Amino acid sequence: MKEKKEFAGFWFLSENPQKIVPGTVKFDPDTSLNLELIGNFFEEKISFFDHGKNYSELIHGVDSEGKKISLVKCRVFNHVKTYKSKFSLTKYKIGYLLEGIHLSSENDKTFFQANFHTDKLNGWFARTNIKNSYTFNSDNEISGFNLSYDKSKDGFSFQSIFQGDFSLEILSNSWQHEKDFDGIDIKEIYTVKIKQNSQISFVDFIESIEKLILFFEFAFTSRVKIQSLYLFPYKSHLKKETDKSIGLYYLQSRNLRPKSPYERPIFNFNLISESFDKILNNWMSIDKRLEPILNYLIKSFQNDHNFDPSNFMTIINTLEGFHRRFRESKKIELKSRLNSIIDEFKTIDIITRLDLDTFKISKNRHYYSHFYEEDYEYLYEIGDLFGITVNLRILLICCILRHIGFDDNLLNNVNLDTL
Repeated sequence: MKEKKEFAGFWFLSENPQKIVPGTVKFDPDTSLNLELIGNFFEEKISFFDHGKNYSELIHGVDSEGKKISLVKCRVFNHVKTYKSKFSLTKYKIGYLLEGIHLSSENDKTFFQANFHTDKLNGWFARTNIKNSYTFNSDNEISGFNLSYDKSKDGFSFQSIFQGDFSLEILSNSWQHEKDFDGIDIKEIYTVKIKQNSQISFVDFIESIEKLILFFEFAFTSRVKIQSLYLFPYKSHLKKETDKSIGLYYLQSRNLRPKSPYERPIFNFNLISESFDKILNNWMSIDKRLEPILNYLIKSFQNDHNFDPSNFMTIINTLEGFHRRFRESKKIELKSRLNSIIDEFKTIDIITRLDLDTFKISKNRHYYSHFYEEDYEYLYEIGDLFGITVNLRILLICCILRHIGFDDNLLNNVNLDTL
């Protein structure tokens, strides 16, 4: 879903196919997925207070090339009608667009496979087909170098199974792209394939895809974009799978920074390869108790350039919430919770190097929660508070890594120094 795209055609409500209205869907992967109709599906003017007319669960369409299109979760956000014109203009915000099929409902159990593409996984798999070598003179100084392209590494395939019913396959493909007078570019793309043993809805596939993307975003602490996404339906009347692809378009919801400072992942495939199946299964089984903690953690990276005490409050409250949900549900003071977490990681080198005064940290949280004057004397300067927040975030990351299956050996080899 990397490029902008438009779908011009004719549209109708799934429950009322006789009323056909011309219009265009405009998709911008960074900002919007909207339907603009020249007219509307109702004779009378739409009332924004009439839920039955300003919201449609499913709109069908046929584009200019004759392709069937399903628009799911559609809500009117603008309706203009002038007395001088004979038509109105109606705009809908669209939740999802499926190109190549007319769904009967969003819960249709139609699909058995989803494929998506991204170009950011090369850094996670730590692969490259570019080789460099150096020559040295008698003074051990570099006297020359050589770059080469290893075509044998153009293809790469990795397979795994998670949650019993899903199989995961990740493939890469790279190729030379020659430019006149400008040298040679090496292009690389990763295809991620998720296959289900039985038919499920596109909504169920999105849930698994988003959770897998979040796994890579957690590793990179930055955004991982889907470049394209296709679903494959199961032809029940033929009792076989089909290679017909259905394009799926929607807006990825998380607003993360595009890159981390050094663009090096916290952990990569080489580090966890022997434990990957276990870690992936634990991650894909994350429930609603951990989801808000993960979301607050990952979004916290977006705010580093505009730091204020609210960033500190987000991390310290999230860390406290993790301990309450997964370590001790009884009501205990923040200082005790922090000491308990730090003690849990006393064999992890990076944690032992952190400078965390749990008493003073607790006083800072108390001050920014209630603004009691007696806590003012314990406040950190804003620069110091930023450093404390980064250290607490490292502690929180270690909590999550251990929760999904990282043992002490793996934790001692993760890259947390360059967040």
